[in-house]
Amino acid sequence: MMMMDSTNYHVSYPDVNRHWSPKCERIAGGDALVTALMRGWTFSSTTIYFEEFWLAGTRPVTVYHFEMQRGQERMLMPVMSNPYVRRVLRMHRLQVKPMEEKLASREQDADAA
Repeated sequence: MMMMDSTNYHVSYPDVNRHWSPKCERIAGGDALVTALMRGWTFSSTTIYFEEFWLAGTRPVTVYHFEMQRGQERMLMPVMSNPYVRRVLRMHRLQVKPMEEKLASREQDADAA
């Protein structure tokens, strides 16, 4: 298992400490994702879904939806893309798929039930 410390994520400061709560912020930053990983949260799935939003119709912003767990706790952490987040995706060899695939899968499961 890979030793987890802030140097694994190539952050420029030794103590990454950025709490995030869905009650306070809709989207987390990459620093909050690294902090969660350092605090024992892990990925519930090796598949991460993303959405793309267009700001002013000209600039795309990608948000990755990380399903996280720590013991019995679970959370969904939407994280805005940046170079650190993309590095985490590569380091952990996570599969990235568009959110539409997850929604289509849920619809198929509902139709089958």
